[in-house]
Amino acid sequence: MSTGNFPLRLPEDLKDRAAAQAAEVGVSLNQYISSALAARVGAQAEAERYFTARGERAVPGQAKAILQRSGSRSIPRDDDRLEGTDGAPK
Repeated sequence: MSTGNFPLRLPEDLKDRAAAQAAEVGVSLNQYISSALAARVGAQAEAERYFTARGERAVPGQAKAILQRSGSRSIPRDDDRLEGTDGAPK
């Protein structure tokens, strides 16, 4: 694995907190930041994969049909209403 170097500017308080957490787990600040970034990049890639697969299974128009049925026989609860409105659709 090749590595690249680049300057990273962090707010001082964030750097201090990250350095303290890195010290708690016994790794360098560089390793800690690399690990945190790898976790975030991996999570983003997994979310993209999941929503792409989910979107491919979607049936066009089905969501509208579900939404049209969802509130047809009930009135909104008081905590669902926006302040200053009667809850009626615009």
